[in-house]
Amino acid sequence: MRRDRPVRPARTGRSATALVALLGVVYWTAHTMLRPLVGPYVLDDGGTAAQASLALASFAVLPTLLALPIGALTDRWGVRALLVGGGVTMAAGGALLLLPLGLPGVVVSQAVTGVGTLAVWVSLQTVATLPRGEDEAPRARNARLATFSLFLAAGQAVGPALGTGLADTLGPDVAFAAFCVLSLVVVAVAAGVRVPAAPRTPGRPGVLRSYRDGATLMRTPAVLVTLVVSFTALVVLDVRTAYHPLLLGEAGVPQWQVGVLLSVAAAFGFLSRPLFPVAMARLPEPVMVGLVLVVSSASVVAVAVVPPEPWLLASLAAVNGFALGFAQPLTLVLMADHTPADRRGLASGLRSSANRGAQFVNPAVFGLLSAVLPLTGAFLVVGGVLGVVTVGSTVALQRARRVGRADDPGPAAAPDAVSAGVPEALAAPR
Repeated sequence: MRRDRPVRPARTGRSATALVALLGVVYWTAHTMLRPLVGPYVLDDGGTAAQASLALASFAVLPTLLALPIGALTDRWGVRALLVGGGVTMAAGGALLLLPLGLPGVVVSQAVTGVGTLAVWVSLQTVATLPRGEDEAPRARNARLATFSLFLAAGQAVGPALGTGLADTLGPDVAFAAFCVLSLVVVAVAAGVRVPAAPRTPGRPGVLRSYRDGATLMRTPAVLVTLVVSFTALVVLDVRTAYHPLLLGEAGVPQWQVGVLLSVAAAFGFLSRPLFPVAMARLPEPVMVGLVLVVSSASVVAVAVVPPEPWLLASLAAVNGFALGFAQPLTLVLMADHTPADRRGLASGLRSSANRGAQFVNPAVFGLLSAVLPLTGAFLVVGGVLGVVTVGSTVALQRARRVGRADDPGPAAAPDAVSAGVPEALAAPR
């Protein structure tokens, strides 16, 4: 019996890691295959650019409001329940697109799908950022999060080409049906295998309490800066995935080529992930943030002003994908460093709320700008705003680090203290 005890946790840890990776690949394949199809689908159905923006914005309205309560539910109910419920909700939202409901049906579908994808993603973030033992070194943690992001990038690379390829060859209904199938795969995997449990927060889940707890957590300057960085990176990503298809479609680029370009960007994001731990060991966090946001913002806006030559568009997609490949593990590392394990679901909810807020702001801004400017002009205006926010984020992060050093002479104490308490908390639910 004693010999068996050390073996079982190791085996469980390996299978749990593989499960989280599998769920991440399937989830991001589904998510990224659907998003680029919505705008062109509305336009092909006779809608305007403003109506397409409305449909895209509806994906983020409810998730922006519900991210904190869902994060709190993850801390109290565990990730498995949220994974299953989120997958079912994703499938329901995709099924609505198969019904002849017109623009209102697309709007409702995106709202429902947004809630489902939020629940799945908050759960996956929560599991990924929990430390693997009290003595896990920061570089080992960074490498593990980079590996997790690497698997996510695989799904992000496959999704756009899969969705647009199915839509071009077999029709959008087939692509929507494929999204539903992948959503049910998430349900089947999460329901069939036990996933790692986060430390549970005592008490009954409450919507108002989750907002209060989230506001308290945001009083930590590093947490607030992490949310700003995550928000900005998601603005750039959403411009690429939701508005490059519209812009390039107006320029006469075939939809299948747009899907290939999106997959090129995601593939280079995949290639950049293994370099993340090395970059974090050599560069200060503000420098990392500045480089990621400046390069990704410039490359995503440049698509609006360069000739639509395939080699040039592919080059910009590669640069953009490589830069954004660092954004996800970077914000996960910041979140893991500065939030306690039993509030990790709430922190994931805050991060997801910022991300969904970006997906809501983007269509709203583009929708308003497209009423008075051509789409190219809207890109340039958004690019200017991104530049301002990038500078502000970099300066704010540097200032937060200085304040943190002044307030806490031992910066490593907080993460170590959090890590030291995790095994006990993990053992409690069992």
